[in-house]
Amino acid sequence: MNVPANDPDAGAFVAQTTEYLPIGLLSQIAASLDVSETRTGTLVTGYAWIAAITAIPFTLATQRIPRRTLFLGLLGIISLTNGMAALTPTFPLLIMLRLITALTHGVFWSIIAAYAVRLYPDIPASRATAWVLGGISLALVAGVPAATAVGHWMGWRVSFSAYATLGGAALWLGYRFLPVSRDISASTFVCGLPRGPASLYVTVLVTVLAVTTHFVGYTYVVPILTKTVHLPENRHAIILMVFGVAGVVATWLAGWLALRPFILALIATFGVVASQATLLLTGTTGWVWLAMPLWGASVAILIVGLQSWVIEMAPNQPDAASSLYVAAFNFGIGSGALVGGIILSQNGSAAVLMAGFSLGVIALLSFLILWQIQR
Repeated sequence: MNVPANDPDAGAFVAQTTEYLPIGLLSQIAASLDVSETRTGTLVTGYAWIAAITAIPFTLATQRIPRRTLFLGLLGIISLTNGMAALTPTFPLLIMLRLITALTHGVFWSIIAAYAVRLYPDIPASRATAWVLGGISLALVAGVPAATAVGHWMGWRVSFSAYATLGGAALWLGYRFLPVSRDISASTFVCGLPRGPASLYVTVLVTVLAVTTHFVGYTYVVPILTKTVHLPENRHAIILMVFGVAGVVATWLAGWLALRPFILALIATFGVVASQATLLLTGTTGWVWLAMPLWGASVAILIVGLQSWVIEMAPNQPDAASSLYVAAFNFGIGSGALVGGIILSQNGSAAVLMAGFSLGVIALLSFLILWQIQR
């Protein structure tokens, strides 16, 4: 796959990893700022819901701003707030900085796929989109494990500082190499709620269910590994790296498999459900080395499948379809983190896995119902 050197994927990786940063550092942040793990989970929940609420209106409000200017401005805010978060002395201030960052998230992911396609008209649109979407997948499957490893070795503040630095580097590269001559604003194409088939909105609901299934467990993966699987803390970063490597490989495979997005998303959801069920039913460190790679590969494929599926239903309105997808995806993240946090505080980590499994079964049934609708 030949990708232009000035592809915005590096910025996409930093932007998306920022949303997930607290996940692998949950226990460290909680201990450092003297709050509970459940309350620390609001750093993910609040972020996701702000992104979900603002994705569509902010995309509409910024449609006349040149894409290059908007991309660099949003990346600059993300990098700055990550750096400030690394220095924050209190939990309320950390929440405030996270919410400021979240205001950039919805519009960032609503514009970036269409921006990449318009930046590079000489390569297939699917290829340009796949590389940008790869930033989402890599953030989830590689960015979080890397942040967790750095956090365990040097502290959670160093992790935030590292991604602030990476964001600054991506900002400089974008300023230096992203072409101005091809820059366009969204005012040259339709931006509004997609006027696609009714099944598009059913697809969005299925997206919420599938993403919630994943994040119920994944937001609290550290407590699960510690209390349910009984994996020693010094192996957490390693298992999350294994999770990440499996996801990277799966992301590459998803880009080349000649499968419909619907089929990709269905298979991936089944994989997420199966991996959580394995951790729940076995509860041993031996099976975790099978379950976690399966989970990582499945969620990577799920991300590619879901976004491609939504855009496929509204091909003439890519920004609008993406904003709808971003809202649904982040609503799923917030819902998963909230449900998982409540269950963790009241019933423990094993119950969190049970909730994820139950929601996953509902998501799979929803896939089958939608398949019948579309036939």
